Amino acid sequence: MKRITIWALLVAAAFGWTGTASAVKPASTDSPFINVTTTPDRLDLGTAPFMGPHEVKAALTVEVDANCVHGPIYLSTTPLSRRNGGSIEPERVFVRTEATNGFVAIKRPVAISQTAKGSHKIVLDVRVDTPDGAPAGEYSGVFSLMIVPPV
Repeated sequence: MKRITIWALLVAAAFGWTGTASAVKPASTDSPFINVTTTPDRLDLGTAPFMGPHEVKAALTVEVDANCVHGPIYLSTTPLSRRNGGSIEPERVFVRTEATNGFVAIKRPVAISQTAKGSHKIVLDVRVDTPDGAPAGEYSGVFSLMIVPPV
């Protein structure tokens, strides 16, 4: 039985924006801000004892602290690569949140939340579909989060 250990690192990137002062109203002293953190900051996807879907037992929580409206948050990933060769492509990595309606492949950035105002939390469940013939070993990759301006 092949065992594949999969590791993923998480990098969070957030893009903020600023408002413009109006000639009629005085500028506000509160500048808009968005701060994104994750718990844990490193996600161990565990060991897959067989080929096929492997759901991570520990979830990742994305905490958004904001004092303004922000657009959807998107998640993307790099391929999960093995140091001595071999990789698991992003279309075999799936994510599930309240906004996704079940597991969705991360072959392109996936919206993990909708437009929101203020602070909130998003729980990410991750599943990896280990391909047949993938060499055993430790794999690593990077998840990236992007916040877009509201529409």
